[in-house]
Amino acid sequence: MGRITIFALDECPHCQRAKGAFKERGIPYTEISLSSHPHRRTDMLALSDRLTVPQIFLNEKHIGGADDTLELLKEWDNNCNGDPTSVTDDNETSLTPLQRYTATIASQPDPSDERLRISTEPPVVVKPPPPRLESDKIELPNGTFMSVLEVTEKLKQCLPHDDMPYLMKIYTNCFTGAAAVKAMTKSFDDCSVEKAVAFGKRLQERQMLHHVVYDHDFEDTGDYYFRLQCHQQPDILNSYRIWTQPADEDVVALITRLKKLLGKVESSVTNSQGLVDYKAACNHELFPVFEEAFCELQTVDLSKLDRTTKVAFAINLYNVAIKFAFMKVGIGSSSMSRSAFFTTIKFNVGGHLYSFQDLENGILRGNARAPYALSTPISKSDPRHAFVLKPEDVDCRIHFALNCGATSCPPVKSFTAEGIEEELRIVAEAFCEDDSNVRVDTIHRKIYLNKILSWYMVDFASSEEELPHKVVEFLRGSKKIQLQNMLMVESSKGVSVKFMNYDWSTNACDALAFDAGNLKPDYYSVNAAAKAIW
Repeated sequence: MGRITIFALDECPHCQRAKGAFKERGIPYTEISLSSHPHRRTDMLALSDRLTVPQIFLNEKHIGGADDTLELLKEWDNNCNGDPTSVTDDNETSLTPLQRYTATIASQPDPSDERLRISTEPPVVVKPPPPRLESDKIELPNGTFMSVLEVTEKLKQCLPHDDMPYLMKIYTNCFTGAAAVKAMTKSFDDCSVEKAVAFGKRLQERQMLHHVVYDHDFEDTGDYYFRLQCHQQPDILNSYRIWTQPADEDVVALITRLKKLLGKVESSVTNSQGLVDYKAACNHELFPVFEEAFCELQTVDLSKLDRTTKVAFAINLYNVAIKFAFMKVGIGSSSMSRSAFFTTIKFNVGGHLYSFQDLENGILRGNARAPYALSTPISKSDPRHAFVLKPEDVDCRIHFALNCGATSCPPVKSFTAEGIEEELRIVAEAFCEDDSNVRVDTIHRKIYLNKILSWYMVDFASSEEELPHKVVEFLRGSKKIQLQNMLMVESSKGVSVKFMNYDWSTNACDALAFDAGNLKPDYYSVNAAAKAIW
Protein backbone atom coordinates (compact mmCIF):
# COMPACT_ATOMS: atom_id res chain seq x y z
CA MET A 1 0.00 0.00 0.00
CA GLY A 2 1.05 3.62 -0.46
CA ARG A 3 2.41 5.79 2.31
CA ILE A 4 3.54 9.20 3.49
CA THR A 5 7.31 9.42 3.93
CA ILE A 6 9.00 12.06 6.09
CA PHE A 7 12.74 12.71 6.06
CA ALA A 8 13.38 14.20 9.50
CA LEU A 9 15.85 14.88 12.30
CA ASP A 10 14.97 13.72 15.80
CA GLU A 11 15.26 17.11 17.52
CA CYS A 12 13.97 19.28 14.66
CA PRO A 13 10.98 21.41 15.80
CA HIS A 14 9.72 21.80 12.22
CA CYS A 15 9.75 18.01 11.83
CA GLN A 16 7.83 17.65 15.08
CA ARG A 17 5.33 20.23 13.85
CA ALA A 18 4.68 18.32 10.63
CA LYS A 19 4.47 14.94 12.34
CA GLY A 20 2.16 16.40 14.98
CA ALA A 21 -0.21 17.65 12.28
CA PHE A 22 -0.51 14.15 10.81
CA LYS A 23 -0.99 12.62 14.27
CA GLU A 24 -3.78 15.09 15.08
CA ARG A 25 -5.70 13.80 12.07
CA GLY A 26 -4.90 10.15 12.69
CA ILE A 27 -2.92 9.93 9.46
CA PRO A 28 -0.05 7.40 9.56
CA TYR A 29 3.37 8.13 8.13
CA THR A 30 6.78 6.53 7.75
CA GLU A 31 9.78 8.42 9.07
CA ILE A 32 13.29 8.21 7.68
CA SER A 33 15.42 9.58 10.51
CA LEU A 34 18.54 11.36 9.35
CA SER A 35 19.69 11.28 12.97
CA SER A 36 19.72 7.48 13.04
CA HIS A 37 20.58 7.03 9.34
CA PRO A 38 22.55 10.13 8.29
CA HIS A 39 23.57 8.55 4.95
CA ARG A 40 19.93 8.85 3.81
CA ARG A 41 20.41 12.62 3.45
CA THR A 42 21.78 11.83 -0.01
CA ASP A 43 18.43 10.26 -0.94
CA MET A 44 16.51 13.23 0.41
CA LEU A 45 18.65 15.71 -1.51
CA ALA A 46 18.38 13.74 -4.74
CA LEU A 47 14.59 13.50 -4.45
CA SER A 48 13.79 17.03 -3.23
CA ASP A 49 16.82 19.16 -4.13
CA ARG A 50 16.39 20.60 -0.63
CA LEU A 51 18.87 20.56 2.25
CA THR A 52 16.48 21.40 5.08
CA VAL A 53 14.19 19.06 7.00
CA PRO A 54 11.52 17.89 7.03
CA GLN A 55 10.99 16.85 3.43
CA ILE A 56 7.67 15.08 2.93
CA PHE A 57 6.40 12.81 0.16
CA LEU A 58 2.89 11.53 -0.58
CA ASN A 59 3.94 8.27 -2.19
CA GLU A 60 6.43 9.60 -4.77
CA LYS A 61 5.02 13.13 -4.96
CA HIS A 62 7.20 15.68 -3.15
CA ILE A 63 5.09 18.07 -1.04
CA GLY A 64 7.87 20.12 0.56
CA GLY A 65 8.64 21.10 4.12
CA ALA A 66 6.54 21.67 7.23
CA ASP A 67 4.82 24.87 6.02
CA ASP A 68 3.92 23.28 2.66
CA THR A 69 2.52 20.23 4.40
CA LEU A 70 0.46 22.21 6.91
CA GLU A 71 -0.99 24.26 4.06
CA LEU A 72 -2.01 21.06 2.25
CA LEU A 73 -3.61 19.60 5.38
CA LYS A 74 -5.46 22.87 5.91
CA GLU A 75 -6.95 22.49 2.43
CA TRP A 76 -7.98 18.94 3.30
CA ASP A 77 -9.64 20.22 6.49
CA ASN A 78 -11.49 22.99 4.66
CA ASN A 79 -12.77 20.61 1.97
CA CYS A 80 -14.28 18.28 4.53
CA ASN A 81 -17.91 18.94 5.45
CA GLY A 82 -17.50 17.06 8.73
CA ASP A 83 -19.97 14.29 7.84
CA PRO A 84 -18.19 11.00 7.10
CA THR A 85 -21.47 9.36 6.12
CA SER A 86 -21.79 11.66 3.11
CA VAL A 87 -18.77 10.22 1.30
CA THR A 88 -19.51 9.27 -2.30
CA ASP A 89 -17.37 8.29 -5.23
CA ASP A 90 -17.95 11.57 -7.03
CA ASN A 91 -17.89 13.84 -3.99
CA GLU A 92 -14.25 13.83 -2.92
CA THR A 93 -14.57 17.14 -1.10
CA SER A 94 -16.65 15.48 1.61
CA LEU A 95 -13.77 13.25 2.68
CA THR A 96 -12.17 13.74 6.07
CA PRO A 97 -8.36 14.11 5.97
CA LEU A 98 -7.92 10.49 7.10
CA GLN A 99 -10.40 9.27 4.49
CA ARG A 100 -8.66 11.32 1.83
CA TYR A 101 -5.33 9.73 2.83
CA THR A 102 -6.88 6.25 2.65
CA ALA A 103 -8.54 6.90 -0.73
CA THR A 104 -5.75 8.74 -2.54
CA ILE A 105 -2.49 7.59 -0.90
CA ALA A 106 -2.83 4.33 1.04
CA SER A 107 -4.84 2.75 -1.80
CA GLN A 108 -1.91 3.16 -4.20
CA PRO A 109 1.02 0.73 -4.60
CA ASP A 110 4.15 1.15 -2.49
CA PRO A 111 6.56 3.80 -3.77
CA SER A 112 8.86 2.15 -6.28
CA ASP A 113 11.67 4.67 -5.97
CA GLU A 114 14.44 2.97 -3.99
CA ARG A 115 15.35 6.31 -2.40
CA LEU A 116 12.02 6.27 -0.52
CA ARG A 117 12.57 2.81 0.94
CA ILE A 118 12.18 2.26 4.66
CA SER A 119 15.58 2.16 6.38
CA THR A 120 16.57 -1.40 7.24
CA GLU A 121 20.22 -0.79 8.14
CA PRO A 122 21.15 -0.69 11.82
CA PRO A 123 20.91 2.87 13.15
CA VAL A 124 24.00 4.83 14.05
CA VAL A 125 24.82 3.87 17.62
CA VAL A 126 25.73 6.62 20.04
CA LYS A 127 28.92 5.73 21.87
CA PRO A 128 28.09 4.88 25.50
CA PRO A 129 29.72 6.83 28.34
CA PRO A 130 32.58 5.37 30.36
CA PRO A 131 31.28 3.16 33.20
CA ARG A 132 30.82 4.81 36.57
CA LEU A 133 33.15 3.75 39.34
CA GLU A 134 31.71 2.09 42.45
CA SER A 135 33.46 4.78 44.51
CA ASP A 136 31.03 7.33 43.07
CA LYS A 137 28.18 5.95 45.15
CA ILE A 138 27.20 7.56 48.44
CA GLU A 139 26.74 5.58 51.65
CA LEU A 140 23.43 6.39 53.33
CA PRO A 141 22.88 6.53 57.13
CA ASN A 142 21.56 2.93 57.13
CA GLY A 143 24.66 1.58 55.33
CA THR A 144 23.12 1.15 51.87
CA PHE A 145 24.37 3.03 48.81
CA MET A 146 22.82 5.35 46.24
CA SER A 147 24.17 7.24 43.25
CA VAL A 148 25.09 10.91 43.46
CA LEU A 149 22.08 11.69 41.27
CA GLU A 150 19.67 9.74 43.47
CA VAL A 151 21.00 11.27 46.70
CA THR A 152 20.92 14.80 45.28
CA GLU A 153 17.33 14.44 44.11
CA LYS A 154 16.26 13.01 47.47
CA LEU A 155 17.98 15.85 49.35
CA LYS A 156 16.34 18.41 47.07
CA GLN A 157 12.99 17.00 48.17
CA CYS A 158 13.59 16.56 51.90
CA LEU A 159 15.85 19.48 52.90
CA PRO A 160 14.48 23.01 53.39
CA HIS A 161 15.56 25.60 50.80
CA ASP A 162 15.05 29.03 52.27
CA ASP A 163 16.32 32.54 51.64
CA MET A 164 18.11 33.38 54.88
CA PRO A 165 19.64 36.70 56.04
CA TYR A 166 23.01 37.31 57.64
CA LEU A 167 24.36 40.81 58.22
CA MET A 168 23.60 42.68 54.98
CA LYS A 169 23.16 39.63 52.75
CA ILE A 170 20.42 37.23 51.77
CA TYR A 171 21.62 33.68 51.08
CA THR A 172 19.28 31.76 48.76
CA ASN A 173 18.31 28.08 48.77
CA CYS A 174 20.04 27.32 52.06
CA PHE A 175 19.38 25.71 55.44
CA THR A 176 20.99 25.46 58.87
CA GLY A 177 22.82 22.36 59.97
CA ALA A 178 20.15 21.76 62.61
CA ALA A 179 17.34 21.95 60.04
CA ALA A 180 19.20 19.54 57.76
CA VAL A 181 19.76 17.02 60.57
CA LYS A 182 16.09 17.15 61.53
CA ALA A 183 15.02 16.58 57.91
CA MET A 184 17.46 13.71 57.41
CA THR A 185 16.27 11.82 60.50
CA LYS A 186 12.74 11.92 59.08
CA SER A 187 13.60 11.13 55.47
CA PHE A 188 16.24 8.38 55.67
CA ASP A 189 15.75 4.93 57.17
CA ASP A 190 17.48 4.11 60.46
CA CYS A 191 18.84 7.65 60.75
CA SER A 192 19.58 8.92 64.24
CA VAL A 193 20.83 12.42 64.97
CA GLU A 194 24.39 11.10 65.20
CA LYS A 195 24.08 9.29 61.87
CA ALA A 196 22.54 12.38 60.25
CA VAL A 197 25.47 14.53 61.39
CA ALA A 198 27.93 11.96 60.07
CA PHE A 199 25.99 11.79 56.79
CA GLY A 200 26.10 15.58 56.48
CA LYS A 201 29.86 15.57 57.00
CA ARG A 202 30.19 12.81 54.40
CA LEU A 203 28.17 14.86 51.91
CA GLN A 204 30.43 17.85 52.54
CA GLU A 205 33.55 15.71 51.99
CA ARG A 206 32.05 14.54 48.68
CA GLN A 207 31.34 18.17 47.70
CA MET A 208 27.59 17.60 47.52
CA LEU A 209 26.93 20.02 50.37
CA HIS A 210 28.80 23.21 51.29
CA HIS A 211 28.86 25.97 53.82
CA VAL A 212 27.50 28.94 51.84
CA VAL A 213 30.90 30.68 51.89
CA TYR A 214 32.98 27.53 52.47
CA ASP A 215 34.02 28.63 55.99
CA HIS A 216 32.61 25.95 58.33
CA ASP A 217 32.29 22.21 58.64
CA PHE A 218 28.85 20.67 58.83
CA GLU A 219 27.41 20.38 62.33
CA ASP A 220 24.07 20.18 64.13
CA THR A 221 23.65 23.87 64.82
CA GLY A 222 21.50 26.78 63.77
CA ASP A 223 24.48 29.12 63.55
CA TYR A 224 25.72 28.30 60.06
CA TYR A 225 24.06 28.16 56.66
CA PHE A 226 24.64 25.32 54.21
CA ARG A 227 23.58 24.69 50.64
CA LEU A 228 23.47 21.75 48.24
CA GLN A 229 26.02 21.77 45.42
CA CYS A 230 23.22 21.84 42.86
CA HIS A 231 22.16 25.25 44.26
CA GLN A 232 25.61 26.64 45.11
CA GLN A 233 26.49 28.13 41.68
CA PRO A 234 23.25 28.98 39.87
CA ASP A 235 25.03 30.97 37.16
CA ILE A 236 26.94 27.84 36.04
CA LEU A 237 24.71 25.51 34.03
CA ASN A 238 26.75 22.37 34.75
CA SER A 239 27.26 22.78 38.49
CA TYR A 240 24.70 20.17 39.57
CA ARG A 241 27.61 18.11 40.91
CA ILE A 242 31.40 18.07 40.97
CA TRP A 243 32.44 15.50 38.36
CA THR A 244 34.85 12.90 39.74
CA GLN A 245 34.33 10.10 37.24
CA PRO A 246 36.54 9.00 34.32
CA ALA A 247 36.56 11.46 31.43
CA ASP A 248 35.42 10.47 27.95
CA GLU A 249 38.22 11.53 25.63
CA ASP A 250 35.81 11.43 22.68
CA VAL A 251 34.33 14.86 23.39
CA VAL A 252 32.11 14.89 20.29
CA ALA A 253 30.55 11.58 21.38
CA LEU A 254 30.00 13.12 24.82
CA ILE A 255 28.18 16.15 23.46
CA THR A 256 26.19 13.94 21.05
CA ARG A 257 24.94 11.88 24.01
CA LEU A 258 23.96 15.04 25.82
CA LYS A 259 22.10 16.36 22.79
CA LYS A 260 20.12 13.15 22.37
CA LEU A 261 19.27 13.04 26.07
CA LEU A 262 18.06 16.64 26.10
CA GLY A 263 16.22 15.97 22.84
CA LYS A 264 14.10 13.35 24.63
CA VAL A 265 13.13 15.92 27.24
CA GLU A 266 12.37 18.55 24.60
CA SER A 267 10.30 16.17 22.47
CA SER A 268 8.11 15.24 25.44
CA VAL A 269 7.17 18.89 26.05
CA THR A 270 6.67 19.85 22.40
CA ASN A 271 3.10 20.26 21.20
CA SER A 272 1.65 19.45 17.79
CA GLN A 273 2.49 22.95 16.54
CA GLY A 274 6.17 22.39 17.31
CA LEU A 275 6.12 24.78 20.29
CA VAL A 276 8.05 23.85 23.42
CA ASP A 277 6.89 24.17 27.01
CA TYR A 278 10.33 24.96 28.44
CA LYS A 279 8.84 25.55 31.89
CA ALA A 280 7.44 22.01 32.00
CA ALA A 281 10.77 20.50 30.90
CA CYS A 282 12.24 20.92 34.39
CA ASN A 283 9.65 18.48 35.74
CA HIS A 284 10.53 15.74 33.26
CA GLU A 285 12.03 12.61 34.83
CA LEU A 286 15.07 12.83 32.54
CA PHE A 287 15.84 16.47 33.29
CA PRO A 288 17.95 15.80 36.43
CA VAL A 289 19.60 12.91 34.57
CA PHE A 290 20.67 15.41 31.91
CA GLU A 291 21.71 17.97 34.52
CA GLU A 292 24.09 15.50 36.09
CA ALA A 293 25.40 14.19 32.75
CA PHE A 294 26.05 17.76 31.57
CA CYS A 295 28.56 18.07 34.42
CA GLU A 296 30.91 15.68 32.62
CA LEU A 297 31.95 18.72 30.55
CA GLN A 298 34.00 19.74 33.57
CA THR A 299 36.56 17.14 32.43
CA VAL A 300 36.98 18.33 28.81
CA ASP A 301 40.49 19.64 28.11
CA LEU A 302 40.29 21.98 25.11
CA SER A 303 44.09 22.01 24.83
CA LYS A 304 43.99 18.38 23.67
CA LEU A 305 41.58 19.04 20.79
CA ASP A 306 42.67 19.63 17.23
CA ARG A 307 41.05 22.38 15.21
CA THR A 308 38.19 20.36 13.64
CA THR A 309 37.32 18.61 16.90
CA LYS A 310 37.33 21.89 18.78
CA VAL A 311 35.03 23.54 16.21
CA ALA A 312 32.57 20.63 16.16
CA PHE A 313 32.55 20.37 19.95
CA ALA A 314 32.10 24.12 20.54
CA ILE A 315 29.22 24.44 18.05
CA ASN A 316 27.41 21.44 19.50
CA LEU A 317 27.98 22.66 23.05
CA TYR A 318 26.62 26.13 22.25
CA ASN A 319 23.45 24.73 20.68
CA VAL A 320 22.77 22.22 23.48
CA ALA A 321 23.49 24.75 26.22
CA ILE A 322 21.05 27.27 24.72
CA LYS A 323 18.15 24.84 24.99
CA PHE A 324 19.23 23.74 28.46
CA ALA A 325 19.42 27.38 29.60
CA PHE A 326 15.94 28.06 28.20
CA MET A 327 14.63 25.25 30.38
CA LYS A 328 16.62 25.97 33.53
CA VAL A 329 16.87 29.78 33.76
CA GLY A 330 14.41 31.09 31.18
CA ILE A 331 14.31 33.23 28.04
CA GLY A 332 15.16 36.92 27.75
CA SER A 333 12.42 39.10 26.31
CA SER A 334 14.23 42.45 25.98
CA SER A 335 17.53 43.59 24.50
CA MET A 336 18.95 44.04 27.99
CA SER A 337 17.89 40.63 29.28
CA ARG A 338 19.09 38.90 26.10
CA SER A 339 22.47 40.59 26.45
CA ALA A 340 22.68 39.43 30.07
CA PHE A 341 21.65 35.92 29.00
CA PHE A 342 24.61 35.58 26.63
CA THR A 343 27.15 37.09 29.02
CA THR A 344 26.17 36.02 32.56
CA ILE A 345 25.18 32.37 32.10
CA LYS A 346 28.29 30.18 32.30
CA PHE A 347 29.33 26.58 31.73
CA ASN A 348 32.39 24.84 33.12
CA VAL A 349 34.60 23.23 30.47
CA GLY A 350 37.79 21.69 31.81
CA GLY A 351 37.76 23.89 34.91
CA HIS A 352 37.34 27.12 32.94
CA LEU A 353 34.11 29.12 32.81
CA TYR A 354 32.64 30.28 29.50
CA SER A 355 29.62 32.36 28.62
CA PHE A 356 27.85 31.98 25.28
CA GLN A 357 29.68 35.11 24.16
CA ASP A 358 33.03 33.66 25.28
CA LEU A 359 32.42 30.47 23.34
CA GLU A 360 31.25 32.15 20.13
CA ASN A 361 33.37 35.28 19.94
CA GLY A 362 36.27 34.15 22.10
CA ILE A 363 36.93 30.57 20.99
CA LEU A 364 35.22 30.11 17.60
CA ARG A 365 35.81 33.60 16.17
CA GLY A 366 39.43 33.82 17.24
CA ASN A 367 38.74 36.24 20.10
CA ALA A 368 36.98 38.82 17.95
CA ARG A 369 34.84 41.60 19.38
CA ALA A 370 31.15 40.82 19.62
CA PRO A 371 28.72 43.17 17.86
CA TYR A 372 28.58 46.51 19.74
CA ALA A 373 31.29 45.33 22.19
CA LEU A 374 34.23 47.60 22.99
CA SER A 375 36.78 44.87 23.70
CA THR A 376 37.57 41.25 22.96
CA PRO A 377 35.98 38.71 25.32
CA ILE A 378 39.19 36.96 26.45
CA SER A 379 42.28 38.90 27.51
CA LYS A 380 45.75 37.68 26.57
CA SER A 381 46.53 37.04 30.24
CA ASP A 382 43.48 34.80 30.60
CA PRO A 383 44.42 31.06 30.57
CA ARG A 384 41.49 30.47 28.21
CA HIS A 385 43.34 32.47 25.56
CA ALA A 386 45.39 29.34 24.81
CA PHE A 387 42.23 27.68 23.42
CA VAL A 388 41.24 30.49 21.02
CA LEU A 389 41.21 29.53 17.34
CA LYS A 390 43.98 31.05 15.27
CA PRO A 391 42.77 33.73 12.82
CA GLU A 392 43.48 31.45 9.85
CA ASP A 393 41.37 28.70 11.42
CA VAL A 394 38.23 30.83 11.87
CA ASP A 395 35.40 29.84 9.51
CA CYS A 396 32.60 32.33 8.83
CA ARG A 397 30.19 29.43 8.27
CA ILE A 398 29.95 28.89 12.03
CA HIS A 399 27.30 31.64 11.94
CA PHE A 400 25.10 29.27 9.94
CA ALA A 401 25.64 26.56 12.55
CA LEU A 402 25.20 28.36 15.89
CA ASN A 403 21.61 28.61 17.06
CA CYS A 404 20.74 31.14 19.76
CA GLY A 405 17.15 29.93 20.00
CA ALA A 406 15.61 32.79 18.03
CA THR A 407 13.34 32.24 15.02
CA SER A 408 15.84 33.93 12.71
CA CYS A 409 18.66 31.66 13.85
CA PRO A 410 19.93 28.79 11.68
CA PRO A 411 18.41 25.34 12.26
CA VAL A 412 20.15 23.09 14.77
CA LYS A 413 22.25 20.27 13.35
CA SER A 414 24.86 17.91 14.76
CA PHE A 415 28.52 18.30 13.84
CA THR A 416 31.38 15.81 13.86
CA ALA A 417 35.14 16.27 13.80
CA GLU A 418 35.63 14.12 10.72
CA GLY A 419 32.76 15.65 8.74
CA ILE A 420 32.83 19.28 9.87
CA GLU A 421 33.77 20.74 6.47
CA GLU A 422 30.92 19.00 4.64
CA GLU A 423 28.50 19.69 7.50
CA LEU A 424 29.31 23.41 7.49
CA ARG A 425 28.82 23.46 3.71
CA ILE A 426 25.40 21.86 4.08
CA VAL A 427 24.17 24.18 6.86
CA ALA A 428 25.47 27.24 4.97
CA GLU A 429 23.60 26.24 1.82
CA ALA A 430 20.50 25.24 3.80
CA PHE A 431 20.48 28.60 5.59
CA CYS A 432 20.93 30.60 2.39
CA GLU A 433 18.37 28.70 0.33
CA ASP A 434 15.69 29.93 2.76
CA ASP A 435 14.23 33.18 1.44
CA SER A 436 13.80 34.47 4.97
CA ASN A 437 17.61 34.52 5.20
CA VAL A 438 18.75 35.30 1.66
CA ARG A 439 16.50 36.71 -1.06
CA VAL A 440 17.63 37.91 -4.49
CA ASP A 441 15.71 40.73 -6.17
CA THR A 442 16.85 40.77 -9.81
CA ILE A 443 14.53 43.59 -10.81
CA HIS A 444 15.94 46.12 -8.34
CA ARG A 445 19.43 44.55 -8.20
CA LYS A 446 19.15 43.95 -4.48
CA ILE A 447 20.02 41.12 -2.15
CA TYR A 448 18.17 40.83 1.15
CA LEU A 449 20.19 39.19 3.92
CA ASN A 450 19.66 37.93 7.44
CA LYS A 451 20.84 40.45 10.04
CA ILE A 452 23.49 37.95 11.16
CA LEU A 453 25.54 38.88 8.09
CA SER A 454 25.46 42.52 9.16
CA TRP A 455 26.46 41.90 12.77
CA TYR A 456 29.33 39.64 11.75
CA MET A 457 30.17 41.17 8.40
CA VAL A 458 33.86 41.33 9.28
CA ASP A 459 33.92 37.51 9.21
CA PHE A 460 32.47 37.37 5.70
CA ALA A 461 33.80 40.33 3.74
CA SER A 462 35.81 43.53 4.03
CA SER A 463 32.82 45.72 3.16
CA GLU A 464 29.11 45.63 2.46
CA GLU A 465 29.84 45.92 -1.26
CA GLU A 466 31.88 42.72 -1.14
CA LEU A 467 29.24 40.79 0.81
CA PRO A 468 27.22 39.57 -2.23
CA HIS A 469 30.43 38.11 -3.71
CA LYS A 470 30.87 36.05 -0.54
CA VAL A 471 27.23 35.04 -0.17
CA VAL A 472 27.11 33.63 -3.71
CA GLU A 473 29.52 30.92 -2.54
CA PHE A 474 26.81 29.53 -0.24
CA LEU A 475 23.98 29.49 -2.80
CA ARG A 476 22.70 26.72 -5.04
CA GLY A 477 20.46 26.41 -8.06
CA SER A 478 18.49 29.29 -9.52
CA LYS A 479 19.23 31.65 -6.64
CA LYS A 480 22.96 31.23 -7.21
CA ILE A 481 22.58 31.79 -10.95
CA GLN A 482 20.51 34.93 -10.39
CA LEU A 483 23.08 36.48 -8.06
CA GLN A 484 25.99 35.44 -10.29
CA ASN A 485 24.33 37.12 -13.28
CA MET A 486 23.72 40.28 -11.27
CA LEU A 487 27.37 40.39 -10.20
CA MET A 488 28.60 39.79 -13.76
CA VAL A 489 26.54 42.56 -15.35
CA GLU A 490 28.31 45.89 -15.06
CA SER A 491 26.19 48.55 -13.45
CA SER A 492 26.93 51.84 -11.80
CA LYS A 493 24.56 50.83 -9.03
CA GLY A 494 26.20 47.47 -8.37
CA VAL A 495 24.25 45.05 -6.19
CA SER A 496 22.80 46.78 -3.16
CA VAL A 497 22.44 44.99 0.17
CA LYS A 498 19.50 45.27 2.52
CA PHE A 499 19.44 43.55 5.88
CA MET A 500 16.16 42.08 7.08
CA ASN A 501 14.82 42.57 10.59
CA TYR A 502 15.90 39.89 13.02
CA ASP A 503 13.12 37.85 14.60
CA TRP A 504 14.03 37.26 18.26
CA SER A 505 10.90 35.22 19.00
CA THR A 506 11.41 31.58 19.97
CA ASN A 507 9.59 28.27 19.67
CA ALA A 508 8.40 28.51 23.28
CA CYS A 509 4.76 28.15 24.23
CA ASP A 510 5.71 28.68 27.88
CA ALA A 511 8.98 29.56 29.59
CA LEU A 512 10.42 31.33 32.58
CA ALA A 513 11.32 34.98 32.09
CA PHE A 514 15.10 35.19 32.33
CA ASP A 515 16.36 37.41 35.14
CA ALA A 516 20.12 37.68 35.66
CA GLY A 517 19.44 38.42 39.33
CA ASN A 518 18.29 34.83 39.79
CA LEU A 519 21.79 33.63 38.93
CA LYS A 520 23.19 34.98 42.20
CA PRO A 521 23.47 32.58 45.16
CA ASP A 522 23.41 35.54 47.53
CA TYR A 523 22.77 39.25 47.30
CA TYR A 524 22.95 42.40 49.38
CA SER A 525 19.70 43.68 50.83
CA VAL A 526 18.95 46.75 52.94
CA ASN A 527 16.25 44.71 54.64
CA ALA A 528 18.58 41.83 55.48
CA ALA A 529 19.91 43.45 58.67
CA ALA A 530 16.42 44.19 59.94
CA LYS A 531 15.34 40.61 59.26
CA ALA A 532 18.38 39.27 61.07
CA ILE A 533 17.66 41.42 64.13
CA TRP A 534 13.95 40.72 64.33
